[in-house]
Amino acid sequence: MSKKIWRELLEYGRWAPSPHNTQPWLFKFDENNPQSITLLYDPKRLIPGTNPTGSFMQVGFGILNETLSIAAAPRGFDIEVQYRVDQLDASKPGPQPLAHLTLIPRKKEEKLNRQLILDRRTSRLPYNGQPVQFELLQELAAIAKEYNHLFEFSNDQAEVDWVIRLNANTMFADMREVVARNEVGSWMRFSRESAEKKADGLAAYAMQIPGVVMWLFVHANWIFNIPGVYQLVRWVYEKTMQGTATVAWISGPFDTPTDWEKAGHMMARIWLTMTKFGVYLHPFGSVITNHEAHKEMDEHFKNDSREHDLWMLMRLGYGDTPPQAQRLPLDQMIIENKPEQKTHPNNFFHTHQSDSSEQQQEEFNYACF
Repeated sequence: MSKKIWRELLEYGRWAPSPHNTQPWLFKFDENNPQSITLLYDPKRLIPGTNPTGSFMQVGFGILNETLSIAAAPRGFDIEVQYRVDQLDASKPGPQPLAHLTLIPRKKEEKLNRQLILDRRTSRLPYNGQPVQFELLQELAAIAKEYNHLFEFSNDQAEVDWVIRLNANTMFADMREVVARNEVGSWMRFSRESAEKKADGLAAYAMQIPGVVMWLFVHANWIFNIPGVYQLVRWVYEKTMQGTATVAWISGPFDTPTDWEKAGHMMARIWLTMTKFGVYLHPFGSVITNHEAHKEMDEHFKNDSREHDLWMLMRLGYGDTPPQAQRLPLDQMIIENKPEQKTHPNNFFHTHQSDSSEQQQEEFNYACF
């Protein structure tokens, strides 16, 4: 029965957001304890070039675990998470154990409906120009405060325009830098067919950017040095940000793996609370991972009373329902125990061996446009 419940919860969990939609998680049932599963990470689905500490990936795992907890609430369960390693390591061969997840009786009422997990979207579409209601922004700030984070926001159009420009500047700067371009490019899906086949990554159709433009960014970046081309493509990109009337930034403890995981739990609740009130979110992660952009953001939003560094910048608002990003089927996320293998409780986290997953980078055929 517990295995059936776990599969039900994981069907919700697989819709949790992850950086570049990499979906770095895998799961393994504990044959000795049906109440528990092992959470693993796939080193090939990390992004060490742009996020060498793994901080944002571990935020993603925190979001996943909070998502599973919310999904378990109607069943009367909560999820106990026991992390087995602190640091994600992209150099490791094959899937690596990260945490032990156990179903436990729920003691606290869950206010978020798990349907919100399925309704949640990242929206890179234009918004409708309506600022996010002040009462909701205060509620989001209260959630952040529960985790010792500070959620700040602005509906001032000058601030909104500044953030949109900073994000665009950073995105184009990153695409000129080889490491960032190659890493992000390996997760770009230029056609709908490619996105559906891979079931992961950044799909052009979901980002409202023509696939040919994304392909040129990765494989022929020099073309943007031609007079007029950069200006035209930037205009196309910034047009997807039209109607933005609210921006927000978050600061809080963000120095250790434990900090990152807790930040993920908080982000899950903030994001789903937005979803509850019909608000969409578009995180500007590149501003955080780009050193120069992060420094510029820190200076612009300087606040002497702020206790911790900024680690998140976003736009949020109302608009059309965005297309749903692809997700890997659950069966591809579950590692089955081989019948001949027996797992001793004391060695549970050291017995798994698996063939490495298929390499993610796709050399796109220009002829398919």
